[in-house]
Amino acid sequence: MLYSIVKPHVIFSLNIFYKLDVRGLEKIPRDKPIVFAPNHSNGFVDPVVVAIFSPKKVRFFARGDVFKGKLALWILDKLNISPMYRMQDGFAEVKKNDKSFEECKQLLTDNKTILIFPEGICIQERRLQPLKKGLSRIVFQTLESFDFSKDVIVIPIGLNYSDPKRFRSKLFIEIGDPLSVRQYESIYRDDKVKAINDFTKKLEVEMSKYMVIIKNRENDKLMEGIEEIYMNQWLKDKKVDVNKLSNQYEGSREIVNMLNCLDERNPELVASLREKVAVYTKNLNRHNLRDHLLREESINKMNIGTFIKEYIIIYLGMPLYFIGLLMNYLPYYLAKKYTNKNIKKNEFKASVYANISMMMWVVYYFIQLTLVALIVHNWKVFFIYAIIVPLSTKYVLQFYPVMKKIVGRWRLLRMVRKDRDTVQQLVSERAAIIDELELAKKEYLSYSK
Repeated sequence: MLYSIVKPHVIFSLNIFYKLDVRGLEKIPRDKPIVFAPNHSNGFVDPVVVAIFSPKKVRFFARGDVFKGKLALWILDKLNISPMYRMQDGFAEVKKNDKSFEECKQLLTDNKTILIFPEGICIQERRLQPLKKGLSRIVFQTLESFDFSKDVIVIPIGLNYSDPKRFRSKLFIEIGDPLSVRQYESIYRDDKVKAINDFTKKLEVEMSKYMVIIKNRENDKLMEGIEEIYMNQWLKDKKVDVNKLSNQYEGSREIVNMLNCLDERNPELVASLREKVAVYTKNLNRHNLRDHLLREESINKMNIGTFIKEYIIIYLGMPLYFIGLLMNYLPYYLAKKYTNKNIKKNEFKASVYANISMMMWVVYYFIQLTLVALIVHNWKVFFIYAIIVPLSTKYVLQFYPVMKKIVGRWRLLRMVRKDRDTVQQLVSERAAIIDELELAKKEYLSYSK
């Protein structure tokens, strides 16, 4: 009951916090026991984003140490969350997992859907951690319990965040091809350990197919820089929509494959790119600029006609924007302040920020509605206001990036007038990076032939 009540609001809130897209929902069977197996880099957000897109109700498992107190236990159970304990929780706590394993087996026996993180740990990296064997043990024990009379389907899922902790960052979810566990029946009957190990290795390979994986940690910042500087050009060369999230995800996978390949075959080129991108990014940040402002097409747009058009957009749009902020911003501001002050681990910042802002927004919304009802004593006005508040949220989210780009262009115009040499230096640095990336792309494609 609570799960069904909360789900629509969670969908609304997460679509505010992230730019979301999902692919592959048609691969999820409706009539079989399912285990979702996503990568895990973003605390309590990861299970929620899978659950909200699933056509079937999902039972998922959270760290056992959050199940303290009868109230927490009751609420989490109603939200379809069960405990799973870790070795660091102590042997006595880990022993409680026997009950969780039995619950998993029963759910799968009843054709239900569960979610287990095969990595067994949450680390905010664009990499897949070595998989634990817990998921494989659960599914094989389940199959064994009904003598392999039916199958259990494991579905690998890639959760690909551009920046998990940042508000309005991107998240592309790819649902992988279902894996049949029953295919391993003969291996399991001969050698249980081998079957578990083989399936775990297979799952790791399959999960990797649906993720952007940077093999070398030293290239994490470089990959961010290349995506910022070169993604637009990469997608234009492929003649696809540069604004579509699925195309950006595919572009990231192609670029990271290039980076991983060249890191092995031509590390000097990668080191050169790493240094140039780091210097360029530092210079951009020093002048509070973004790379997209220095693209050729952006510079060509900077004329008097564009300036007048953008001035009108700002002039007409800002009043509505500030009204929308007044109606919606306070919960997000307070939640961000609390999160930055109290949450030290990046893996849990988005979880806390998103959940607190979601709850505070609901409270703030009802406070506004209460005040409107008390002041105006008019049901028509009340209902109109009740509709305007969520609509204003959408307007603010759409207007903010437009405003940010316009203000950025004005800032760049001011720099062109006052410090043209610095702007020219930035343009030259960017051009040198693009040239080197073009060479890297050409070399990578030659290896791929």
